[in-house]
Amino acid sequence: MGLSTRRLALSLALAGWSLAGGAVAHAQTSGGPRPEGLVPRSLGFLTAYRLHLSGIRTTGNGDRSFAWDTDIGVGLDLFDVGFVRGNLFVNIESILGDERRAIDPNQNNYTIDTTVFVRLPRGTLGATFHHISRHLADRENTGAVAWNMAGLTYADRFRLGPVDLKYSGAAYARVLRAGVDYESEFNVRVRLAFPADARVSLILDLDGTAVGVTRRVYGRPLQHGHRFESGLRIRGQAGTAELVFGRERRIDADPFERRPVEWNRYGFRFVVG
Repeated sequence: MGLSTRRLALSLALAGWSLAGGAVAHAQTSGGPRPEGLVPRSLGFLTAYRLHLSGIRTTGNGDRSFAWDTDIGVGLDLFDVGFVRGNLFVNIESILGDERRAIDPNQNNYTIDTTVFVRLPRGTLGATFHHISRHLADRENTGAVAWNMAGLTYADRFRLGPVDLKYSGAAYARVLRAGVDYESEFNVRVRLAFPADARVSLILDLDGTAVGVTRRVYGRPLQHGHRFESGLRIRGQAGTAELVFGRERRIDADPFERRPVEWNRYGFRFVVG
C-alpha cells in the first residue's frame, strides 16, 4: 500500500469515526449481515453458498443487557440462469448481556430474506421479501414483535486505483407488522478495502438506515441511525476473516423498549464461500 493510499485510508477512517460518534441519530433496526448482491455467474441449481459467523463485543452503553452481539447465518443461491439469480438468506442474531450471569443470552432475532437478483450492465438490482422476528430468551415475551417488508435493492462495485469500493442501497415498504410502528426502511452502505498485500486489506464500512414510522402507534418521528466499522480483512484458502472495531446506534435495541442504544463494538467475523 503506497503512502498516498495509507493517508487516504487514515483520513476516511477518522472521518467515519467522527461521523459515527457525533452524528445526531436515533439508531437503526439492522445493519448486520445481509444477502450478497454481487456474485459471479454460475449457471445451475443450488449454485453457491456463503456462511458467516461473527462475535462482536459491545461496550460503553451503560446497559448490562448488551455485552455481545453475535450472528450466524447462510446465504444460499437457489438458482442462477445468468442474468437472474434467486437467493435465500437466513440469519440468527443473539444478544448477550451480563445482567443475570456472566454470559446471559437475553434475545434472539431471526431474519429470513428471499431475493431475486437481476444482473444489469452495471450493478445488480434485487427484489426482496424481508422478514424479521424478535424474541426474548431469558424471560417471558410480553407480545409478538415481527414485521414483513418488500422492496428493492441495488449493489455495485468499482476500483479507485488499488482501492476496492462496494456500495449498496435498499428501500422496503411494510407488508405486515406486529409490536412495531415501522412503515418503511431505507439503507445505504459503503465499504472500502485498501489492500496491503495479496491477502490482507484495511477495510472501512459505513452503514446508514432511516426507518419510517406511523405516529398513530407510539407517537414518535422518523428514526434514523448508523454503524461504522474499520479493521483488517485476511483472506484464507476457504474464506475470509475480519478483525473490526467501530461504533453503532441501534433503533429499539430491546424488542420491548422503544429507545436507541449506542455502543462501541469490536470483534471478529468469518465468511466462508
